[in-house]
Amino acid sequence: MSDPHESALRADSRVLLTELKDGTGLLLHLGTKLYFTLNETGVLVWKTLVAGPATRHRLVDVIAERYEAPRETIDADVAAIVEELIGDQLVRPD
Repeated sequence: MSDPHESALRADSRVLLTELKDGTGLLLHLGTKLYFTLNETGVLVWKTLVAGPATRHRLVDVIAERYEAPRETIDADVAAIVEELIGDQLVRPD
């Protein structure tokens, strides 16, 4: 089985992001018509995935470049958001 940190993920092209002034965002899945909210970190994860396929390890690197936090905490937070995005069919393996 492959390492989940190295499996490339891609944002579903049917999902639109609206960024809000406070740094948070809303996702609208055009296929399901469901809305999802993202905190500031979630917006950064989403923008990274929209830019092209990214591994979970890459997402952790992007967050670590922007925020000061223990890498283990960032990894756990990224794992949680990735799991949620996959579960809500907003992100898929590349």
